[in-house]
Amino acid sequence: MFKEKLHKKLATALLINGFETPKELQLKCLPKINGGFDVIAIGPVNTGKTTTIVISAIQKLQTAFEDPPRALILVSNKEKALAMLEQFKLLTKETDLRVLAIFEEGKIDEQTVDIYAGVDVVIGTANRIMDIYFKRTLNLNKIKLFAIDDAETMIENRWQGQIDRLALSLPKCQHLIFTNGLTEKIEKLVSKFIVSPQIIEVTEL
Repeated sequence: MFKEKLHKKLATALLINGFETPKELQLKCLPKINGGFDVIAIGPVNTGKTTTIVISAIQKLQTAFEDPPRALILVSNKEKALAMLEQFKLLTKETDLRVLAIFEEGKIDEQTVDIYAGVDVVIGTANRIMDIYFKRTLNLNKIKLFAIDDAETMIENRWQGQIDRLALSLPKCQHLIFTNGLTEKIEKLVSKFIVSPQIIEVTEL
């Protein structure tokens, strides 16, 4: 069972959907994240990194509030965005949280309308988020949580510039960086917007 204190609807959703036993990464990360710390989490594939982001966002926001997003999550591609969106759908069925996934393959005008209508969590690729941000239709002033999944892939795709600009455009918020490995390039990037993060690493599934 997830021993970390989670709000009732989230804890129930985790149990119903088979997330009964937390993985080592989640056991180590969730107390730090729920305590408000900036976290860099390092672990191989299938250690629960993506699910940890989803749980953390739901726990932090809990209910819908106003129109601007309060959580911004960067992923590497459309497939990752849609997979994360499905996890959010499973774990937010009993809440009114509004979650949107945006990516280059979607129609930017439709995505802009969806954002303008009100959303709590935006999951997206760095390029598409930047495109919409520069159209002045993505209000980042209320962001409380900024997360990057698969940071090593972002670096490989040379998205450091977009991430840097986005991160420096945000108000004071919590930062979560998840990666398969902590490289010098990742350290250099996150040092621009994170001071004294909690670094958590697991090496096995």
